[in-house]
Amino acid sequence: MIFFSMGYWVIALALIVSFAGAACGLACVRQSTKSVTQKFRLVWLFVAAMSIGGVGVAMPVFISMLGFDVKGTQLRYDNLSITLFSVLAAATVFVAMIVNGKRLVWWRLLIAAGVMAFGFGDVHQLLLSSIRIQGTVDRSLVSAVAVYVIAFVLAALTLWFSLWVSSVPLVLLGGLVYAILVTGMHYAGLTGLQVHVDPTQPAPHGNVLFNFFVPLFIIGTLSLAIPITAILVAPDRRETRAPGTAAAPPPALHGTSLQAASQQAAAQGGRRPESVR
Repeated sequence: MIFFSMGYWVIALALIVSFAGAACGLACVRQSTKSVTQKFRLVWLFVAAMSIGGVGVAMPVFISMLGFDVKGTQLRYDNLSITLFSVLAAATVFVAMIVNGKRLVWWRLLIAAGVMAFGFGDVHQLLLSSIRIQGTVDRSLVSAVAVYVIAFVLAALTLWFSLWVSSVPLVLLGGLVYAILVTGMHYAGLTGLQVHVDPTQPAPHGNVLFNFFVPLFIIGTLSLAIPITAILVAPDRRETRAPGTAAAPPPALHGTSLQAASQQAAAQGGRRPESVR
């Protein structure tokens, strides 16, 4: 097996894409905490799940597989597995964020991290099971367990971090850690593959990975434009008043006008206006 048949730029691109998706998703989670209604909060979380799960996990894993090759056989991928792989990554992040809530509750965080970890682990196993060669492909139990362990650490840190991230530097730091863990999870599972090539077997069914990559990369890249635009045009609610308190500007202006009027009346010394005859 060859992991970098196209060069090491593949893993660099995977890290960059994962970082961009995670950072954008965490920024969307930050915006969801400022939403006035539950409806808009769910919209922000949905967009965040698309960025964190779809762009942050599915795309970098997919990009890394471009460098994977097996000598002596054709390499194909199952169509249905690739489709489910792309959808499941974002769906599990969305469910996990809803379970996690807006405040830190440890039992909810652990349940949400478990949901997200099993989703990421299943996504990775689904991708590996889609590999078709002239022969058989086996997976190591140790590497499979390692994938789920790393996925749980990744999920717990992401969900915990999303609850208190409040600045751009923290968002970028979270995206960097996320990208490193996603890449580590992928290669932990990939190194556990065991292929047995048999040239006498017929050519495998399925599609070349690059046929999936082009539309997936285009859709994923364009999908980042939606949350980025939404973040840029979203109003800054950092200075919104607390519930139950009166708005400061109107009373201030009203009070100032009354004070000015009373001072003017006092300056006139109680004089009555002359009548016009």
